[in-house]
Amino acid sequence: MALKNSENGVEISFETVEKEEEKEEDEVQMNLDHNAAPLQQLVDISDAFSSNKIFCSRDALIEWARNVGKRNGFVIVIKRSDKGDSRKARVTLACERGGTYRHAKNKSNVEDLNQKGTGTKKCDCPFKIIGVKLTSNDDWSVKVVCGFHNHRAAKQLEGHSYAGRLSDGEKTIVSDMTKNLVKPRNILLSIKNHDEYNVSTMKTIYNARHKHRLLNSAGRSQMQQLMKQLNECKYVEWHRKDESNDCVRDLFWAHPTSIQLLNAFCSVLIMDCTYKTNRYRLPLLEIVGVTSTNLTFSVAFVYLEAERVDNYTWAMEKLHSLMFADRLPNVIVTDRELALMNAVRLVFPTTTNLLCRWHISKNVLGKCKKLFERKDKWEAFMSAWSVLVFSSKEDDYERNLRSLTTDYYTYPGAVKYVTESWLTPYKERFVAAWTDKVMHLGNVTTNRAESAHAKLKRHLGSSQGDFESSWNVINALIELQHTEIKASFERSISVVEHQFNNAMFKELRGMVSRASLNMILMEFKRATQVEIDKGICGCVNRTSYGLPCAHELAELIKEGRTIPLDSVHSHWRKLDTVTDNVSSELTITTEIDSILRQFADCDEAGKIALKRKLRELACPATTSMCPPLEKVKGKGRPSLKINLSTKRAPSLFEIVESAHDSTSPATACSVKLPKEKKLKYIKCFPHQIREHIVNIVDVKADGHCGYRSIAGLLGMGEDGWGTVRQDLVRELHTFHDEYVQLYGSIDRVAELVYSLSWFDSFAPYDKWMTLPDMGHLIASRYNIVLVHLSIRQCLTYLPLRSVSPAPLHHKLIALGFVEDCHFVQVFLDSTSPIPPIACNWRNYRYQCARGWEIPYVPRIEAFRSSLGTNSNVATQETIDLDET
Repeated sequence: MALKNSENGVEISFETVEKEEEKEEDEVQMNLDHNAAPLQQLVDISDAFSSNKIFCSRDALIEWARNVGKRNGFVIVIKRSDKGDSRKARVTLACERGGTYRHAKNKSNVEDLNQKGTGTKKCDCPFKIIGVKLTSNDDWSVKVVCGFHNHRAAKQLEGHSYAGRLSDGEKTIVSDMTKNLVKPRNILLSIKNHDEYNVSTMKTIYNARHKHRLLNSAGRSQMQQLMKQLNECKYVEWHRKDESNDCVRDLFWAHPTSIQLLNAFCSVLIMDCTYKTNRYRLPLLEIVGVTSTNLTFSVAFVYLEAERVDNYTWAMEKLHSLMFADRLPNVIVTDRELALMNAVRLVFPTTTNLLCRWHISKNVLGKCKKLFERKDKWEAFMSAWSVLVFSSKEDDYERNLRSLTTDYYTYPGAVKYVTESWLTPYKERFVAAWTDKVMHLGNVTTNRAESAHAKLKRHLGSSQGDFESSWNVINALIELQHTEIKASFERSISVVEHQFNNAMFKELRGMVSRASLNMILMEFKRATQVEIDKGICGCVNRTSYGLPCAHELAELIKEGRTIPLDSVHSHWRKLDTVTDNVSSELTITTEIDSILRQFADCDEAGKIALKRKLRELACPATTSMCPPLEKVKGKGRPSLKINLSTKRAPSLFEIVESAHDSTSPATACSVKLPKEKKLKYIKCFPHQIREHIVNIVDVKADGHCGYRSIAGLLGMGEDGWGTVRQDLVRELHTFHDEYVQLYGSIDRVAELVYSLSWFDSFAPYDKWMTLPDMGHLIASRYNIVLVHLSIRQCLTYLPLRSVSPAPLHHKLIALGFVEDCHFVQVFLDSTSPIPPIACNWRNYRYQCARGWEIPYVPRIEAFRSSLGTNSNVATQETIDLDET
């Protein structure tokens, strides 16, 4: 019987097909006889593949066969495929271990075959099935020719390259997740979650990612691919290159939305270089700004050939070209990088260049700590330095400077360093008396840039990437950054917090950012104590933030007026990225005409050069520019191991702190170990507060331990305990009548004076510090916030009589009472909850002291919430110890 093929007129004989199938069965039998495998090694899975099922397509049949093979521990591959030109279309499927190894042309000798790591999985397995296309539609049937395998079934198919191949859908997943910076291990886990039978390995993912990159680059060089992507994403890009070898020297790029944000929020820019971000070892200058919602945005990224004035000036000029003429920055914050400072002065002569206070403080630590032989002296010096830096007035600065030079005349090296290296040349750039006069929006450090560096390095993962791979990471981070910023704008417009329902905020709601409203609210609460006295107010909110300060708000309250919208600086009123100065009439007609004239006047060589430049401008992917040469260490034996770490080398202050680790409480703060195992006495505090304790410093147990701890926390050193006792006695005598009312009797005040007036080396029990009595004295005498912590009682003490300064200038210390008999110094992190305020403070404080409580209300609420209602920790001044 025969059937004529209507497409090509060929007759297909079913008898011929049957003969061919019989011939293949004979060949399989001959292979079985030739291999002579022991009977117990033959694995028969004929029943698994014997099926009368009709498959709707060739692909469906192949997929079915492979899935059946996987379930039985074998990998099925296509051995031969016939489209059916002269006979029925068919496909022959076999085991991946079928056939024998065939020598490659370049590996014909034995030595090549015996190389380490080479081998074959082929063992001439006889397994074979045939799929044949039926006459109806595209239906297919399957027939088992040989159902035997001459090897064992695999217990797991991981490691079988063919079984681990990715489907088209899985390849798409790999490509998309690679673009979104998903790590390979997470890509593999995602694929396996979608398909429980997937047996791909990490090598499969790496190969797929590599293939994706090759297809994406389409044969372009790294720099060509980078220029193509920058052009497609509408980045503004500039570069300088070495004309002798076309190697890039400096590279600048900025996202189009970042440029819009720059012109919308140009008041403050922060700049800092980071290192170990690329294989060429070029420093990366990152420029960031601040939005009205107090979020950081990246302005531009600049790879510099070197940190010289020429390179920085070029980068500043390119930055300047992105900005409108009437929207130049008021403040630029940097560290003391002299080349960058000079470039800023040249390009932005009217801009105030502030220096990072944090870096200055760490420089003082690195240079001066080794000059102090005792920890208490060093801590006292740093406390005096902090007071000097935060001097709010020039008169205060002069007084604090005289105090520092007088108190530490025995340390001339330290005094000389801080005065000659920092104060004399740069005090106007970091001391509060001068910086508070410029609108820096609270940015007096480069912390925002440092945070951006850390985030970038965390996503880069390696210091050996090229420009193109770095751009992929940077672009993804910027896109997420812009999404968050736009969302913050909409929240400020559409969401009204309940705390701003006061009629005073009527004109501001939905018109200014919530970040500015929070700062105005803080000043609003201070207004009742400050009233209209500008001297007490300080006006920092107005001069440094462009927001109404306390005395302005007090005047508005007195007059019964709302806060006018125009009293808020335009920076805080901007809640979008739209700029008003964009001209729709920009053209390049004049420039094009000039180029045409220049081209006409050139000789042939000049025309070729000009055409080449224009081609690179019009088609960036055709650039001939090369990446910079990789810098090679010129000394020492070259290392065989490539350092992939992006972690910078330790700074001088970190080396100094490490060397003085045993005497530096600050160092212990940075060591992230389980605190209950690391810190002594940690179990003597409520467990809810333990995670916020970064260090506990013990003092000598001689009966003066409470006063020793206070002296140490105030920077006097624990040997200053006698001074603390004297100061507290003076406090009781000076405000005797007020404390009689607070403590309830003259006798109690006399008892406290008697307890404090003890200066022998060992103090008996009745001369120990007692809390809460001493808490009010300490807080009021030293104008500080005192937090008292113990397993039984936790309280916060505030000054009774002084006006609260700006929250930035508050000093908070924590005193711990442990084992019912000893006091220690406790260091809390900046976000730690703090206990409720002692009730007697509210009953006996002066009216002007009300503002001290305001900044700590959220932290007190957090403490109450963490303790809950069933806690045994008392948060009041009088407790019954028999019931605890």
